[in-house]
Amino acid sequence: MVKQTGTFILLRKVRYGEADLIITGISAAGEKKSFLARSALKSRKRFGGGVLEPLHHVKLSYSDKSGKQQLSILDEAQLLNDFAALKKDYDLLQFGLFAVECIAKVSQEGDNMSDSLYNLLGHCLKNLSTENLNYQLFLPILKLQFFLKILAEQGVLEQEIWMPPFLQTPLTHFARLESLSNEARTHASRMEKIVREYLAHAHLS
Repeated sequence: MVKQTGTFILLRKVRYGEADLIITGISAAGEKKSFLARSALKSRKRFGGGVLEPLHHVKLSYSDKSGKQQLSILDEAQLLNDFAALKKDYDLLQFGLFAVECIAKVSQEGDNMSDSLYNLLGHCLKNLSTENLNYQLFLPILKLQFFLKILAEQGVLEQEIWMPPFLQTPLTHFARLESLSNEARTHASRMEKIVREYLAHAHLS
């Protein structure tokens, strides 16, 4: 087995047996990867403090097995960011979890060329965790930017005349779109429906 470390955003957590967990995350290179965390429900030293929860940005130490069909073994996890602020608000948390679900659907195992997906999710969660921001004003903008950018990333976005400001503005500068909040609110629900339909019908892992 080959020992490795890397940063991941966690996408899924599934109980396996009495005390094990199967953890899925997206790497900084955009690869979806799953791990077997043995005795994770019992080991506070290696996996304490809820570190293996979806949404969390973590540094993982793991052992890769030679067989392609075998899960990597998770040795240790270190929490880098739990995006705590977004968990204080129901609407923010629900959108954060949906963003994670979207990336879990479109990311692929063995794909090391999709760092844009990792960055999209990371910036989205970081923005949702911004302290003292008026989310009544900015949440529609954050949603719309995410929906447009993930559809564009997948090559299925049909361009409309109002889209360029939301597509061209980096997620790190979303506050620049404050004056377009009402327009974002107008389009966000429709674009969310398009994203949900795409995820439901596309042949994704």
